[in-house]
Amino acid sequence: MQFSALVVVFAVPAILQAGFCSADDRQPHRDFQFIAGYSPVSTTLIGTATDRRLVLAGFAYSFRCWSWNSLSVSYTVAAMPAAILIQPNEGGVPAHAVYGFAVAPVGFTFDLARKRRVHPFLETTGGIVASTEPIPENQPDATGLNFFFDFGGGIRWRVGERGAVSLGYRFFHISNAGTTSFNPGVDNNVFYVGYSFLR
Repeated sequence: MQFSALVVVFAVPAILQAGFCSADDRQPHRDFQFIAGYSPVSTTLIGTATDRRLVLAGFAYSFRCWSWNSLSVSYTVAAMPAAILIQPNEGGVPAHAVYGFAVAPVGFTFDLARKRRVHPFLETTGGIVASTEPIPENQPDATGLNFFFDFGGGIRWRVGERGAVSLGYRFFHISNAGTTSFNPGVDNNVFYVGYSFLR
């Protein structure tokens, strides 16, 4: 299942860039990025589960579709083989980590002042996360297959002609979107670092 999900996720940009993308300047168009992030605490902006920490590690692929003088828009997909929610000591169950695998087939990255060596960016992605037990709470009618979306931004430094380092923040929401009667949801503030190979 994980392999077939990856095939679908990374086939989407190829189809889009062939039919819809029109970026034609001479800067690199493709960005393959490794990402690692951590959220020390969960909030309750949308979700209601508290005291959860989140660890994310994975990679993303972006293809710049549209560009103007100081702004570009890239279509982004991502896979996170490690999407680990750290549960608190609750209801007699000791604190423990719940392993998850997440894929995001839909996402967009907006690079601002993109021709500068150091520039800001905004981003958003959405997808699904499958975990080894129901999250964010292991309760009756909870599920281990949830949806997520995130949005955030940060700063990117170009390192030479073909590399870049990113420091960013993402508001990361996980819930089952009401597919079961129990849907507390969890919100995490993820701070992350990424390294990009540009082509």
